[in-house]
Amino acid sequence: MKSFLETEYNLKVVPFNIVDPTATMAGRNAALKAWQQIIRQRVGQKNNSYNFIIGDYGSGKSFTLFKIVEDVKKEYKDRILPISTTLLPEDTVNKFGLSFIQRLFARISDREIEGVLKKVSKNDLEHLKQVLPDPGIIFEKIKKGDKLPLIFLRGDRSLDKKEMNDLGVLRKINSTDKAKDYFLAFLHLLKLANIDTIVLAIDEVEYLFSQMKGAKLSLVFNTLRGIYDLQFTYSKALELTKIANIICFFAISEDGWRRLNEMRKRESGQGGPINPFLDRKDIIITLLNLSKQETLGLIEYRLSDHRVKDAGKNKLLIPFEDKFIDYIYALTAGKPRFIVDRCDIVLREGLEQKIPLITVDFAKKVYESHGLFTETK
Repeated sequence: MKSFLETEYNLKVVPFNIVDPTATMAGRNAALKAWQQIIRQRVGQKNNSYNFIIGDYGSGKSFTLFKIVEDVKKEYKDRILPISTTLLPEDTVNKFGLSFIQRLFARISDREIEGVLKKVSKNDLEHLKQVLPDPGIIFEKIKKGDKLPLIFLRGDRSLDKKEMNDLGVLRKINSTDKAKDYFLAFLHLLKLANIDTIVLAIDEVEYLFSQMKGAKLSLVFNTLRGIYDLQFTYSKALELTKIANIICFFAISEDGWRRLNEMRKRESGQGGPINPFLDRKDIIITLLNLSKQETLGLIEYRLSDHRVKDAGKNKLLIPFEDKFIDYIYALTAGKPRFIVDRCDIVLREGLEQKIPLITVDFAKKVYESHGLFTETK
């Protein structure tokens, strides 16, 4: 027997999951063209690329990063390795650069690392060991199938003396400079494996300002600048002629972007890391609130992606009445996350109560019962 969701709403599932990875983007054509252009122009080049995605809370920054990664996987699956992470971990960080690089390695699966190393010859690894001995040894052991080197590389736990002896390396990865050795080595191995570029999707940059202050905050941007310049200022890179480049997208809130530029102004007369860091940016993508038409498109896309069958042009909004669009647009000011969240709440409640048509009056009652605002400005 078919469910009420199928017969009345013509849906396979409730489609308004905020983090639905299959959802179609709406109202972001300009952003999509911008990131696609920067990837197309920068993939496989010598220069790195730092880019910023700026938007208020609920504007879809995290979803945009996710779509960038999905787009890269689809269009450049053999040429680009995408990595998603936040700029900071949840725990307090004492050595940002060390933590950041180890977390990047942690976001690359065993299969991906081993797949890269399968394409690297023994002679290439021997050359790497001459330039960067410890990283060369570690990646050689990973290629042979050892798991301890992966634990070491990612900093999953501290190794004891016996384990270090088994690895055959001289030093632990206990500084940013040491971590850079391994990251540079991996960029070299990627290029040898015919992977031209790493795309980094870095979320929640604004949390820097609540978790770090003063010299520690400045050190973060100095380290990021150092990673950008790694291929050109690091002496070991001169001996590794083939190196994959980096295309990075930083997602930051409007308030975080404002504070970053305030720091830039304060440093303009006395020097500091912010100006050199921002001078390396390529593009800025600003995520504005959706228009009413874009709000309609977002809701229709979410519904159409999960229809039991084609609803037809006149029934794209089932189970919402037409006036619901004007109401939800005014209520959310066109912020995608709020639109999706409010639609999810009222649709689930309508399903629970078996309401065949979700009206504005019904929505107001539902939102009021959830302690949410119901009136528009």
